Amino acid sequence: MATFQESWSLPSSFGAQLLTGELSTGDKAPSSHKGRKSERVALALGAGLRQRGGTGVAVEILDLSTDGFRASTHLALEPGTDVWLRLPGLEPYQAQVAWAKGQYVGCAFVRPLHPAVLDMIVGRTRGG
Repeated sequence: MATFQESWSLPSSFGAQLLTGELSTGDKAPSSHKGRKSERVALALGAGLRQRGGTGVAVEILDLSTDGFRASTHLALEPGTDVWLRLPGLEPYQAQVAWAKGQYVGCAFVRPLHPAVLDMIVGRTRGG
C-alpha cells in the first residue's frame, strides 16, 4: 500500500498558527520517501550513462524512482551536469546531476519516468 504523510498548518490573522495537523494515507511514511518527490526502489541494474558530448560508460543503478536515480560510476560529475541514462531496452532518459560524492551520483530526470515503465524495469530486474 502506498503511503503519504505531510504536515500542515493554517496561520491565524495574528501571525501564530491557528491549526496544525498531519495528513497520512497509511501508518507511516517510508524512510526512503521522506523529503523526496517519489519513492525510491532499491535494485542493482547495469545501465549506460553519457555526458553531453561524451561517450557512454557503464554504471550500476542502485536505486530508481520515477523522478531520478542513484548510481555508482567512475565519472567525476558535478552537480548541474546534463547526462543521459540508457536503461536496458529503453531509449535514453535525460537527467541532471543533483549531487555527487565519491563514486556515487544522484540524478533527477528532466521528465519523470512513467510509473508503468518503473514497474516494468523493477519487474525485469527482480525476475518478475
